[in-house]
Amino acid sequence: MEFTVMTYNIRLGLDSDLATVAGIMGEADVVAVQDVGNDWFEGEKGNQAQLLSKLSGLNHHRFAASLTVKAGTNETRPAPTADDRPGFGVALLSKFPLGPWTRHRLPKRQDTQRCILSGTVVTQSGPVSVLVTQLSDNPIDRGAQIPALLRHAQTQASPLLVLGDFASEVGDEDLRQLSGLLRNAAGDDPHPTFPADNPERAIDHIYVSKELNIIAPAMPIPFMGSPHLPVMARLGL
Repeated sequence: MEFTVMTYNIRLGLDSDLATVAGIMGEADVVAVQDVGNDWFEGEKGNQAQLLSKLSGLNHHRFAASLTVKAGTNETRPAPTADDRPGFGVALLSKFPLGPWTRHRLPKRQDTQRCILSGTVVTQSGPVSVLVTQLSDNPIDRGAQIPALLRHAQTQASPLLVLGDFASEVGDEDLRQLSGLLRNAAGDDPHPTFPADNPERAIDHIYVSKELNIIAPAMPIPFMGSPHLPVMARLGL
């Protein structure tokens, strides 16, 4: 069985609109979304993951908040639960049914709280474990988050996908830690994805376990819907 996966940091749809963003997402079977809101104070109101799911035809979705706000303010704080509203975090969209899921907080040092959405995509050929994340731009935080992400990945059933905005490139010392367990679906020299109008850095990644075949390597899509380009790969299971 072959299927397509995508990762996309949408920046709350502030640089486009969710209907247009959803049209791009609808080209894939499984999509990891970062910078997505649930009644957030910026961007389109409502549950953006639910709206994107409806507009894209990816009828199954999960949302995990990493941040919420203090009551009566726009001052952010770590979200106590994955379902906090207002909420800001990551999401998983899929044309396949989704199984059990959880949210895991990542280490926080100097930056805002980040998390992992851990879920299961139930394909016709069997379940696939999926981790969706967005790592910190702050190297201190990211240096603690990547080992935590790797430890969590090591506990997941195979086959496994790890997708998201890693805020780092494959040659960076921190990110190289993943290479013992996972392959980057773009290979050793991914095309840059950020900033979208003049890409210089490849920081949006799709990592796969050895049970998944890379039919078409991960490539950015030239769509200027946010500061990040969406990245899509075709995989075989």
